[in-house]
Amino acid sequence: MSKRVLMVCLGNICRSPLAHGIMAEILPNSFVDSAGTASYHIGSPPDPRSIQVAQDNGVDIRHQSARQFQSTDFIEFDHIFVMDRQNYRDVIAKANNQDDIDKVELLCEFAGMGMRPVPDPYYGGEKGFEEVFDLVKTACQRIAKQWGKSMNKATGKLFLIPNTLGDISPNDVMSLSIRDVIHTTHHFVFEKEKIGRAYIKRWCPKKSQNELSVQLLNKHTSREQLLEMLNPCLSGHDMALITDAGCPGVADPGADLVLLAHQSKITVRPFVGPSSILLALMASGLNGQQFAFNGYLPIDKQACKQAIKNLERLSVNNNQTQVFIETPYRNSRCFELLIDHLSPNTLLSVACDLSLPTEFVQTKRVAEWNKNEVDLHKRPCIFLFLRPSA
Repeated sequence: MSKRVLMVCLGNICRSPLAHGIMAEILPNSFVDSAGTASYHIGSPPDPRSIQVAQDNGVDIRHQSARQFQSTDFIEFDHIFVMDRQNYRDVIAKANNQDDIDKVELLCEFAGMGMRPVPDPYYGGEKGFEEVFDLVKTACQRIAKQWGKSMNKATGKLFLIPNTLGDISPNDVMSLSIRDVIHTTHHFVFEKEKIGRAYIKRWCPKKSQNELSVQLLNKHTSREQLLEMLNPCLSGHDMALITDAGCPGVADPGADLVLLAHQSKITVRPFVGPSSILLALMASGLNGQQFAFNGYLPIDKQACKQAIKNLERLSVNNNQTQVFIETPYRNSRCFELLIDHLSPNTLLSVACDLSLPTEFVQTKRVAEWNKNEVDLHKRPCIFLFLRPSA
């Protein structure tokens, strides 16, 4: 099982960067970070003397950047190791409850080396940094040994399973290897439970729904809940993230879970499936080398008009296709605003119901479009445009 470890000292430029670098080397399958209780050096690299002593011992800490300890770190990390008693007092002052306090330990004490602090070498010479490195290395090695077998236990994989873009058989648009994954997996993360369970049933109708372990993820899911969702993987079980439509993590709240999986050293395996964004771009004939997906345009009409103008300016300046989506019941309004406010020669592509029997994709100059040409109301839609340079 991987660990999430935070090393803390006063300024996050001398002791904790060394502890961070050493522990990351000893526990490569864990997520290790460092912070300071004070804000003196935010954004600064480690002290040059720390960098040098680490480099002399085969540890590279040059990429680190100082930050201040935050109360949210109690959520992010399993273990918070402080260098001295004052660090301990400053950290627990930000605790919300006893569980937070229980995560905080003196580094040397937890390593079974007594109550000794890790001395701050900032005002001393190089020898002080060498002594700190040796002390911290010994402590980290002892801690890793204490954790022992749990650190070597294999984690499960996080499978990213696409969903169809509408009422169509998954066999028509996706790899059959997905069926094998769903058949052998028992832990699932869905956006909506009803949709997720129905999707499982379409792939594996004989799979017992009662045996499924289901967690729900949406844009309101907290970071603490996301961390808890990964527990099956950290315990060695495979887990599948299934979106309501399209590909997980693409214009989808699942991206936050995927990032945490990477930080927790969990293998992430994506599967091929329909992405409305890429399908629309493929079918548009617009620039597929330079493009930007912009999510949703503003709801406010005036703000939406301005956004369209700004995106068109980017399009012509960078020869860049602009891609965005809209809530299905606002499609018609969005389409009308595009026709009214884009330049007549701008190429506008509209793609809806992609991969479905009712699929519609068409690209032409804005001047050639008729506002009543196609009914877009409540149909999943992608809009793309590219303004050719003069």
